[in-house]
Amino acid sequence: MEWTAVAETVAPVFALAAVGYLLGAVQRIDLSSLTRIVIYLAGPSLVFSGLSAGPIDTTRTLNLVGGTVVIVIGVGLIVRLFAKATGTRPGALYLPAMFMNAGNMLLPLSLFAFGETGLRHSIIIFVTACVLQSSLGVTIARGRPTLIEMFRLPYIYAVAAAVAVRAGSLEVWPAAARSIELLGDMAIPLMLLALGLRLRSVSVVSWPAAVLVAVARIGGGYAIALLFVGLTGMEGTARSCLLLASVMPSAVINFIFAETYAREPGDVATAVVVSTVVSLVTTPLVLAFGI
Repeated sequence: MEWTAVAETVAPVFALAAVGYLLGAVQRIDLSSLTRIVIYLAGPSLVFSGLSAGPIDTTRTLNLVGGTVVIVIGVGLIVRLFAKATGTRPGALYLPAMFMNAGNMLLPLSLFAFGETGLRHSIIIFVTACVLQSSLGVTIARGRPTLIEMFRLPYIYAVAAAVAVRAGSLEVWPAAARSIELLGDMAIPLMLLALGLRLRSVSVVSWPAAVLVAVARIGGGYAIALLFVGLTGMEGTARSCLLLASVMPSAVINFIFAETYAREPGDVATAVVVSTVVSLVTTPLVLAFGI
């Protein structure tokens, strides 16, 4: 990708996140309400609109789902192997290493870089990551297995509704379809504003561990993704979206889980911030040379 195109892709994403960060300095924004709008309204609408319209290839979809799972689990294994070699205990740092920001950053980047097709592919990655975060991620945060959180999030129901529409060749009432599309259009800008606002509230605690997490999340994720697309023969926009997803920084929701279950929230927050700062450099490089 040309550097001009890279700048046009990356600049709006980081600019809107910066606007959210600065907005938090001059206005008291109820972040919890904004987050609820994204999670329970705008986000599911975006998922439904993206998956219920336009062509979706079964093999490509399975590759995207499988690739996301392999990246998440693979990075976790890298962290595990490093911990065994050094005699350390990663604890909650598995969260920011394994779970990438597949929503706030991946969706807008894919839309700006690859258009509507890229957005549809990345929505599949995003939903897969959400299911993994709300099941495996919560299990790591709580220290014991749980699946109930997965069914509390609306994304899985949005996917089910989209699949039902496509499988039954159903036609959504145009007024309803347009309303859902308008709600979905809010998701990306609100996600970026929420990202900036949330980053403002986390504090930096431990740098060395955070740097290692960033290396595992971005470097390890990219290496695993390259291996996966090579073995499966993925091509085109789907391949590019999976490679881009693999270098996304740690998802901010990892900090929320760590805070909720009192699992080293300071260390997790630091890892989120460090990986996000590192992505300012690595994301343009991957867009320019790595996909």
